[in-house]
Amino acid sequence: MVYKPLTTMGVLSQDSLNRIERLQNKCKSPTGAYTGNSKGWMYVREEVAAFINRRDGVSDSNADNIYLTNGASEGVRLCFSALIRNSNDGILIPIP
Repeated sequence: MVYKPLTTMGVLSQDSLNRIERLQNKCKSPTGAYTGNSKGWMYVREEVAAFINRRDGVSDSNADNIYLTNGASEGVRLCFSALIRNSNDGILIPIP
C-alpha cells in the first residue's frame, strides 16, 4: 500500500504516518487486488460519510450510499452507463 522506505525518511508528517497506519490496519486487500466490494473499502467510505456529515452539519450521510471511483470521469461514465438502456437513449448536457 505504501512505499515502506518513505515512512522512515522523515519527509511525511505525523498525521500522514498515522493515516497510513490506519489505512493499512483497516484495508486488508493487497495493493492492486480486488477489494471484495465494488463500492470501495468500507472503512474509506465510512470516513467519507463522516467527513460529509461534519462538513455539511448533517447526520444522514451513509457509507452504504457512497461509491468510490478512480476519478470523476470514471464516476460520470458509470452513472451514464446506469442511465442509458440502449442506442435510443441519450443524455443532454449543457456546457457549463
